[in-house]
Amino acid sequence: MQNVAPIERIWQMTKDLELAAAVGDWERAARLAHERSPLLTALGAQPPQEVMARLREIHEIDSRIFEAARVAQQELGAEYQANMQSSRNAGRYLSMAMA
Repeated sequence: MQNVAPIERIWQMTKDLELAAAVGDWERAARLAHERSPLLTALGAQPPQEVMARLREIHEIDSRIFEAARVAQQELGAEYQANMQSSRNAGRYLSMAMA
């Protein structure tokens, strides 16, 4: 039972991380993941059964967050490419307008 308190802290951080990801606050999500990582490591290789159950839930949440981050990265990349193309088009217009 010695690991129950730390796992609850990890759980709360995971829920906060989930919320940050849900609102697109990826900087906060990354910071929370970084802070949470050593706490997970400190649980050791053989945590008690009740801790393992919570860790499975955390893993499921992390998988969803990972997928959301992957999708957000793709969307931002596409948006960046579209904005770069718009910028090039505006530049071409200015070049032609000044000619």
